[in-house]
Amino acid sequence: MKIFTVFMVFFVFGNLLYSQTTSNYTIELARKFSKDLFESNGVPFMEPVVRVINSTSNSRFFTQAYIPRKVKKPYFRIGVHGMSGIVNDDLKYFSPAMPGKQYNQDDLGQFIEIEGFGIKRLDTAGLIHYIFLNMMYEGTQGANAGLINVPSKASTALGTGDTEFILPHSSLEQLFIEHPLYNFPLIPQSLKDSVLAAIEQFPEEFKLYGGNNLNMVVAAIPQFEIGSLYGTELLVRVIPPVNLGETIGDFAFWGLGLKHSISQYFFDDITEVGNIAERYERPFDLAVQFVYQGTYLKNKVGVTKADLKANASLFSFNIHASKSFKDLFDIYTGMSYETIGINSRYEYYLPVEIQRQLGMLEQGQEYPTPGYPGDKNPQTTELSIDSSNLRWTIGIIKQIGDFDVFLDYSMSRFDILSGGIQYRF
Repeated sequence: MKIFTVFMVFFVFGNLLYSQTTSNYTIELARKFSKDLFESNGVPFMEPVVRVINSTSNSRFFTQAYIPRKVKKPYFRIGVHGMSGIVNDDLKYFSPAMPGKQYNQDDLGQFIEIEGFGIKRLDTAGLIHYIFLNMMYEGTQGANAGLINVPSKASTALGTGDTEFILPHSSLEQLFIEHPLYNFPLIPQSLKDSVLAAIEQFPEEFKLYGGNNLNMVVAAIPQFEIGSLYGTELLVRVIPPVNLGETIGDFAFWGLGLKHSISQYFFDDITEVGNIAERYERPFDLAVQFVYQGTYLKNKVGVTKADLKANASLFSFNIHASKSFKDLFDIYTGMSYETIGINSRYEYYLPVEIQRQLGMLEQGQEYPTPGYPGDKNPQTTELSIDSSNLRWTIGIIKQIGDFDVFLDYSMSRFDILSGGIQYRF
């Protein structure tokens, strides 16, 4: 039955292939392969950006662990918190992947359905795409490994330089001729000729586009804090939609956090002076903090210059301690565990140079002209990226009248130097 199925596939496949122009199948295959490249490399391309956003957004939550158990009236802190980090080379490059799939005769059921002695359903374009993925597998890691070369590294969204995937027509032809289905004795020669003609029109070069060579990340976040109720403070962050440049794009941000004093259960409050408690006689202060943040991102990025829309959820838990030195400064330190989850949606067309090679755009043109309509069928891809991080922070804060100035350094997968100023009232 399997032999009969394979025969029927190619009997009908050969007839249908002649009913359309070969270029139609070539264009559809180029679309599918472009999508394959995007989905195979999109996550490692964007993951360093996710790591940077995670580290940067989860910075500057605490300066002092002291929180009075009760106050005569609420106190407030309004500040601007700045962060900067150096982008190391390991965040700028990744090992790209060639999409491919090992041939399995059982997979043919996805593309053809036989009822009695006839064909009930045939997905011709899907079958061509499947054969092409078989060829990519064989040419990179199968029996013919080496016929298709995979670049050793590619740029992430933080790096620079395009990466070329070269698909020589001679290699594609050899891989097709050695495909198990090509050598099946009942395959009509017309089918072989048509597929080979499609291969001859297929673009020999696909690109993974590079990033924007970002060497440093700089951000500033307004922050508002209010306390205290039973030794607990509320933290609020809000950034309205703002454009942060080519790499990040349009960005909006909000956050809510609660910080609770642990040391209040071990040390008595010292008498208050106004709204600020004298805490210098305490050996140290200890607190825990939970913060949840949300972001919105919109940009044009990536492997196929895709329009990106993404929503992120960030969670941070930290435990931190501080020690006050009267008339001098406070020092503080803490450990944080952070997570980020991003759900993103990309909409993209075939790259301009591929459209030119396929005759969809006129040579030298980037936009449709009479007789050259361009790619009018956008594709969409949805990706989810999750990341976690451990961070150690150490810093110093100095009170100057009603103002505090502070500076700290956080060590994690992406180190951050941060600081700022806040007003107390």
